[in-house]
Amino acid sequence: MPKCIVEVGMPLKKNLIYYHDMLQKHGLELVFACITHDLYYAKNTNFDGLTEKQIKDACVRLRMSNGGINTKPLGNNQKMLKQVQELVKQGYTKVFDTIKFDFHYCKEGMNSRIQLQDIKDIGLLAYYDNSNYYKYPLKKQRQLLIEELNSYGFKFKQTDLGLDKLRTFYFGKKMYSENQYS
Repeated sequence: MPKCIVEVGMPLKKNLIYYHDMLQKHGLELVFACITHDLYYAKNTNFDGLTEKQIKDACVRLRMSNGGINTKPLGNNQKMLKQVQELVKQGYTKVFDTIKFDFHYCKEGMNSRIQLQDIKDIGLLAYYDNSNYYKYPLKKQRQLLIEELNSYGFKFKQTDLGLDKLRTFYFGKKMYSENQYS
C-alpha cells in the first residue's frame, strides 16, 4: 500500500495575533516566518476535475521568499525573471500568482510544524501534517491531525473541511476537501 500523506489547511476565523498567543500558551514557539511569492505556470490550464495535488503537480512553481525572521523584503529576482522567460518560450502560461505570510510554530518533541498562513485573497489558514501518521489511511490521519491541532487550542470539528488554495483560485470561489496535500 503506497504511503498516504494528509495535510489539513483549515480556515481560521480570528486574527493572526489571537492564534499566535494561543499557540504560545500551549508551549509552541514561533520558529520561522517569511513572505512568499509563488508563480505557477502550466501548459494545460484546464484543471476541471483535478485535486489540489494534481493541479500543483501540473504546474511549475517559481518561488521568491525572504527566507526567515527579520530578513530583507522580497525584491527583483533576476534568476526568476530568466526562468519565467524560459517557461514562456516552452509554451507555459502563468495560471496563479500567490502571496502569503507564513509563520511556523513547534515545540520540543514535535516532528512537524503548525503553519499559520495568511494568503492574499483567501485569508488565514492553519496547515498541518505529521509524518508519524502517514502509515494510517486518509480518514484516520485526518482525525489524528485535527485532534492534535485541537490539543493546541484550535476548535475544529472532524466534519470541518480544509480549503484548497489552488482550486479556490482556479474556480474563483472557496473550494474545500479533506486533504490539502492530495
